[in-house]
Amino acid sequence: MNTFISDAHGPRPAAKSPTLRDVAKAAGVSLASASYALRGHPTVSEATRKHVAAVAAQAGYRPNPQLAAFMQARRTGRSMRTDATVALVYGGPSLPAEGESYFGLCLRGIRPVATDRGYAIDPLRWDEARDPDASRLRRILDQRGIRGLLLMPADRTSRWTLPLDWSRFFGVALDLSIRGVPVHRVADHHSADMLTALTRVKAAGWRRPGLVLDPLNNERTCEMRLGAYLARTHRDFPEAPPPLLVPAGEDRVGWLRAWLRRHRPDVVLSPDRGIPSLLPPAGRAGACAFVSLANYTDRTPWPGIFIDGEGVGRTAAFLLFSLLENPQTAAALRPQTILVEGRWHDAT
Repeated sequence: MNTFISDAHGPRPAAKSPTLRDVAKAAGVSLASASYALRGHPTVSEATRKHVAAVAAQAGYRPNPQLAAFMQARRTGRSMRTDATVALVYGGPSLPAEGESYFGLCLRGIRPVATDRGYAIDPLRWDEARDPDASRLRRILDQRGIRGLLLMPADRTSRWTLPLDWSRFFGVALDLSIRGVPVHRVADHHSADMLTALTRVKAAGWRRPGLVLDPLNNERTCEMRLGAYLARTHRDFPEAPPPLLVPAGEDRVGWLRAWLRRHRPDVVLSPDRGIPSLLPPAGRAGACAFVSLANYTDRTPWPGIFIDGEGVGRTAAFLLFSLLENPQTAAALRPQTILVEGRWHDAT
């Protein structure tokens, strides 16, 4: 049985969202000062910026991207943009769950920035095998009026491209694997992370650090880990073995064990968290320690680098929204690459 419950007082009016004018009035500043303060304009003092930001946060103020586009259009005399939805284009079989993976952490960083800036995120899967020229994806983007794209490739992709007319779109990739298209990139700073790890290795007294990489991952990360390892070990670790680049597969265990027997590293560094299970256990001949170059949670048995995927996601979202809100300036920019450093953490 269906039940209808009436409200004797009639429908309640929707709560009115606070406006910039409300924030300015509550903060005791002019409308222009409030706008400049929330945009971090250098003409506004730090004290005023913090005060206005606190008032805005307390009031629950959220910027309106369409209003931002309108104000930009007024300032420049150009036509305004009206899109407030961006696409999250992913290449895997499903959208990664938020959590303990690189792209899962990226998602966790993207969503609050989108909420704060007033944007919706529309996940779109691009299957290169079924849509090689991206014509289907392009039709969907056009139908939905989407001009901004966050790009998330499949996990096992080394190099890829997305054949869109990029004069019509702004794109920000969440790693370094995309090639041949004029998009911006935000990624982990693999070189800096490697140097941090080797500094810790040296301080711990290890003398023969060995590096194990998947060739596909090495290519995907533009050889940043490998280059930093070779440069630092040449200077600080004269006894370091040559790095091992071995793909996943049936022969992997044999290659790894042969490398361990021949070169006898006292610690192995790798972004592959499956490596520890293949190393000789403590107390056995050839036993060695393990340092992870790609931890995504602090709850780990291995010391190593915690990759700030949330920071990558936040930065990528902020960059894309800024591009959309300042299209004339953004169109003149050369592709930028922003690298976000991870941090060392001990085993737990």
